[in-house]
Amino acid sequence: MSSNSENPIPSKRINDEVLMSEEKKVSKWETMTSGIFRKFLILLFVTYLFPECSSFGPKNSQSSLIIIQMTIVKDEMILDELIDPRFQKVTLRKGEKSIEYSESSGHYYYFQNLKEGQYEVYDAIHLLNRGASDFAFSSTKQPNKIDIDFDIDTVRKSRVDLQPGTVIFMGSFHVTVDFKFQEEPKITIRYSKTNEEELAAMDHLHKNFPRSGWGQKAKNRVKLLSSFAQ
Repeated sequence: MSSNSENPIPSKRINDEVLMSEEKKVSKWETMTSGIFRKFLILLFVTYLFPECSSFGPKNSQSSLIIIQMTIVKDEMILDELIDPRFQKVTLRKGEKSIEYSESSGHYYYFQNLKEGQYEVYDAIHLLNRGASDFAFSSTKQPNKIDIDFDIDTVRKSRVDLQPGTVIFMGSFHVTVDFKFQEEPKITIRYSKTNEEELAAMDHLHKNFPRSGWGQKAKNRVKLLSSFAQ
């Protein structure tokens, strides 16, 4: 008998083992990728339901937050497309550096993860929405935006000294716009900062972002302010 007949090569068994090994690798890869995809979907779902958990919160114990309340009233009601129109840009300044808000809710604008130092209001812009078309429902020469220019006195009143790990209320800025025929609109700004306004701002932050670290700090601030009122 030849040596080939005495020691046959089990080619079929080897091929089957190689095939099974490859199938295991593919199965393991599919399991791993499906697991990663599942985790990604869960993260996306949580982020969608709880957006404040993903980015709105203190980075560390030294991070601080400033709250601004800002409202606007226009004298031409036909242009008031929203009951509580929003500002598309609100900016603070620290020295030569300007900072735009990180989050907003209602009339409140939040500037998060700030370092200690002195801050003041800088500027704000409200874009005028004219509805579904570009046609201006107005007899005046209407600008496409309202650019708020804060006077020196208002800027000075708004200044706050921010301490590490705190949440503070800078104040309320109530903007009134009086449109003029073929002229620039007249903009009036009224600034105020009362205990009641601060309490309302902190309460709003806590109720709308209860799971955020900022919300917990605001809750503590509400307790403190409420004790002063008693």
